Amino acid sequence: MDTERLMALLRNPQKVKNQAQRKEQAEKVKQERAARAAAKAASNKTLTLCAGILVALLVVSMVFVLSSKNRAENISNSLDPNVLKGLVVNKTFNPNKEVRYEFVSAGQDRSVSNVTQYGSTLPVISRYNFKSLNKDSYTLIGEAPYALSINVTSNANDPELLRYLFNIDFVAEGFLNRPEVAALLADPKAVAALVAERKKINAFLQTEAAQMVLADPKLLNALAQSRLFSRILISPALKYYRDNPALAAKMINSNPDLAALKKNPHVRQAVAANNYLKKNSSILLK
Repeated sequence: MDTERLMALLRNPQKVKNQAQRKEQAEKVKQERAARAAAKAASNKTLTLCAGILVALLVVSMVFVLSSKNRAENISNSLDPNVLKGLVVNKTFNPNKEVRYEFVSAGQDRSVSNVTQYGSTLPVISRYNFKSLNKDSYTLIGEAPYALSINVTSNANDPELLRYLFNIDFVAEGFLNRPEVAALLADPKAVAALVAERKKINAFLQTEAAQMVLADPKLLNALAQSRLFSRILISPALKYYRDNPALAAKMINSNPDLAALKKNPHVRQAVAANNYLKKNSSILLK
């Protein structure tokens, strides 16, 4: 302790003590202010960083949303034109050589529908998923009740994609192997019996899928010229009527709804252009 401080302490010890306390208190206040300033600076830095991250996320989200919107509104541009062109499965296909209802409800997502009979989801083809769908998915589209109808209504504005779908062997096999379909296409009498059931024929022609197909010549031709339809026309039952066009015409005229189809210009054009029907189209359309 220096002499001056010692003399001050001897003269007035309380004054020295009070000065020491004030100095200590001032130092404490200074330290607290410094700590608050440091905390505030750190907080500002954190807020700035968070704001930067938030802005970056917002920008990325907007880019993603706008990109998704653009893809949704420009579905025809979602594939390389060279990949989409034709969507041909097998250019050399020659069908002459290669040869119970359940409730179905549309799901929230356009790409699936619930099929209670199968206890799973029904795939619906699109330009985004047609490459990823496997054999089982395409087979299910062919064999599940209403599956083809749902795919048609979901893609009615894309005849080229539906032409691709109806040209896939797995789809055709799944459809033709349905017990009720196989039985029908094996027996000309079964076909005649079905045509005679006017309520069933009328109900089918009034479905959304049938109405869409009959109203669009591109869509109608895409399906009429497909592998699946060719396989139907070369079945034993339909071949019998193709070989007997007069009998086929009589059967068609016996059902007013089918007879009315002959007045549809799109139907007439599709029949006249079909490789299996054009030879007898004049008789069938008379």
